[in-house]
Amino acid sequence: MPTARFGLSCSVVDGKIYAIGGAVSPTGTPLATVEAYDPATDTWSSKAPMPTARNFLTTSAVNGIIYAIGGDFAQQFTHRIVEAY
Repeated sequence: MPTARFGLSCSVVDGKIYAIGGAVSPTGTPLATVEAYDPATDTWSSKAPMPTARNFLTTSAVNGIIYAIGGDFAQQFTHRIVEAY
């Protein structure tokens, strides 16, 4: 994975694994980073960032759309936002 991080979420669409959000350290700034891994070619690619940076979110893929749900945007502050990616 090009961007090392924790507190991210992953979902699968069209055989690719999308690594979404997270932070680079426990007290770090949340990321809007989205990267996709293609197991067929063993390659990572950068994708357009999420509209809202967050870590400790959850994601779910439904009919080819990834939904980013909740998560933190700063220590002890949480999102009530759901976005389609």
